[in-house]
Amino acid sequence: MSGSIDRTISMKLLPSEEGGEDKARILVVEDNEVNLQLCVDVLSHGGYEVLAARSGEEALELLEKQMPDLVLLDVVMPGLSGFELLEVLRRRYNEQQLPVIMATAKDQSEDVVRAFRLGANDYVTKPLDFAITVARIEAQLRGRMRAGDGPGSGEQLLPGSMLSGKYRIESLIGRGNFGAVYRATHLKLKRQVAVKVLRTTVGADRVTFARFEQEGISLSRLDHPHAVSVLDFSGDESGRVFLVMELLDGHTLDEELHRVGQLSPERCLEILRPLCQVLAAAHTVGIIHRDIKPQNIFLHRRQGSEVVKMLDFGIAKLVGETEIAQQLTLDGNSVGTPAYMAPERFLNEPYDGRSDVYSLGITLYEMLAGRPPFQHSDGNFFKLIRMHVTEPPPLGDYVADIDPRIDGVVRAALAKDPAQRPQPLELADNLAAVLGHPAKEAP
Repeated sequence: MSGSIDRTISMKLLPSEEGGEDKARILVVEDNEVNLQLCVDVLSHGGYEVLAARSGEEALELLEKQMPDLVLLDVVMPGLSGFELLEVLRRRYNEQQLPVIMATAKDQSEDVVRAFRLGANDYVTKPLDFAITVARIEAQLRGRMRAGDGPGSGEQLLPGSMLSGKYRIESLIGRGNFGAVYRATHLKLKRQVAVKVLRTTVGADRVTFARFEQEGISLSRLDHPHAVSVLDFSGDESGRVFLVMELLDGHTLDEELHRVGQLSPERCLEILRPLCQVLAAAHTVGIIHRDIKPQNIFLHRRQGSEVVKMLDFGIAKLVGETEIAQQLTLDGNSVGTPAYMAPERFLNEPYDGRSDVYSLGITLYEMLAGRPPFQHSDGNFFKLIRMHVTEPPPLGDYVADIDPRIDGVVRAALAKDPAQRPQPLELADNLAAVLGHPAKEAP
């Protein structure tokens, strides 16, 4: 075994400091201190930067501060298990953005199958053969680097860095497909803001820049209390392009659902009504969101109260103008998230704001049931499309004693014919009427 380790760590695994390139960053999540230290030693000697976490909870804390290029994840841990942590990670990042290799003594076929269905990239069993483990890490990193969209790609700004002489970077908030988001201070205004920095230069990726710019255009046209406010869209002398937005404090609806499971109808109405209001306003000025889902709904805390915010208008379509988004697709696929997309979009038919209503109906179903109506565990995209053109399971299958009128409200939003769906404000009013609340004027 030691010979295997010696041969592995002497290999030139990645570009080294001699070549002037950053080392890949590996997060090792392992509760056994001996195993953890061995992994850290071998990987560090092999040329990687290594982060170590002894639990799933500690791993999530580290992820808020530093984004790894790959996670090596144990399964059996106290508190959050490796499978549960994998579920959380896949809600945030896909397999290309953040590769995850399970490293565990659990070698039963059902465990391996479960890991891959949850989105693991690879699976190695203990005791680890480090020659094989490092080779698999290297293979995943090569694939991610070819894809060019990993969360660790691009320059990470350090605390104290300046943008355009106006914004001082304080800390990393998170990374997405098109940029990293930082907490920053506007020096002249003494105000905390969120700055999304494009991950590549403008010349390197025209389509990425167009999508990033689209977010600024969409949000600046939509002045609404339940949409994120855009304060600036600019670049600096180094070639960085960035979007400055209001800084939010709180968590996403996806995180709330992961924590509590199902929401009461009353709680659903609290969240649904402001979303319907901002969508109605967006549709009025010709903006279709096109990617409504729990991950893009933020529950912002402001002065002791909650303000619901719609995030990520970066793939919004501006109706009546040249449709930039026709070219703004990922790997040739439709823009949006398939589990929440309206059937007319899968069928390449004309669509309008009522496709957003359908996506909101899927989200409402998930809030009530604790799961979306259509899921595919085997990764079959076409099977998911077929599900969208069928009727969803009754809410009563997942929610005890649900009022059938609530099921009717959701089903109306999920009508296959867009003409049969309510407008956004009607959707909120319909649920309010069932719950005995009066309709409200939009702000």
